[in-house]
Amino acid sequence: MKSIATGLLVVLLGSVIMSAAHPVVRRSHAQISASSSITREELAKLAARHRKEPIDALINTAGKRNVIPEVNGVEVDQEETWKRINTGGRTASIPLVYRQIPPKIGMKDLEPLPIYQGNPVKKQIALMVNVAWGSEFIEHILKILHDNQVKATFFLDGSWLSKNETIAQQIVASGHEIGNHAYSHPDMAALPATKQREQIVRTQEEIRKRLGVISQWFAPPSGSFNDVTVKLAKKQNMGTVLWTLDTVDWRRPPKEQIIRRILPNAKNGALVLMHPTEPTVEALRTLVPSLKEKGFQLVTVSELLSPIRPFE
Repeated sequence: MKSIATGLLVVLLGSVIMSAAHPVVRRSHAQISASSSITREELAKLAARHRKEPIDALINTAGKRNVIPEVNGVEVDQEETWKRINTGGRTASIPLVYRQIPPKIGMKDLEPLPIYQGNPVKKQIALMVNVAWGSEFIEHILKILHDNQVKATFFLDGSWLSKNETIAQQIVASGHEIGNHAYSHPDMAALPATKQREQIVRTQEEIRKRLGVISQWFAPPSGSFNDVTVKLAKKQNMGTVLWTLDTVDWRRPPKEQIIRRILPNAKNGALVLMHPTEPTVEALRTLVPSLKEKGFQLVTVSELLSPIRPFE
């Protein structure tokens, strides 16, 4: 496969079944039977029905100015699909070959702004676990995520990481993403630029040194930030992310309250903020499978905010 953003992707999207001389597309287990006498003209019509246009990144002015990420379009690669049809043999199934179409404007083309949500075209949700204290509930969270085959993003406070390297390495080994949560959980907006930079850079170095990864995202503690914060994070090659939905689990509410805050309000592109607390663990036992039952794919922040459009 070529570049993940624009290369060819092969997916099974819906069966093409011959009815008289014309194929009928069903949105279930899509594949083209090699024995079907589909013509180039019919393939072109099929491709037109499957095409989705790219969506540019945009600046959202509702509330604090923020950016909503771009999303690629998708189209059937007719030439590659035609080759597969003609070389697949009479009994083989030929998958449609898709390629992603990049938009004209991406986040990199806009001024540095915070992100509060992913693009609503994507039926995905990202769980953000901000970690600045305690470690006793993290293994329970990891088990729930593992059992449900879900990945999340853990934003680590640098001072916490310096004391909890082993459990942090376990998070990484479990395949989860690591984000930057400053060093000592400060009120970033109240700090001068030099101190803000120190908080970001020091934690970035701790993550690199202890975990061998480079964070792509910065989550300001308590959601406190200003324009300087966003620009400083950008200079460290990080975007600044906040949240769409807040569990408010740091208050240790009953698990039912956490579930009520999230489940009825879940929507495409949501960033869900949480912390490693006991009620969070209990709520996740219900939230994770329930969100999946609603059809949401639970992914890392990087996957949610990437331009890659999932195939439906």
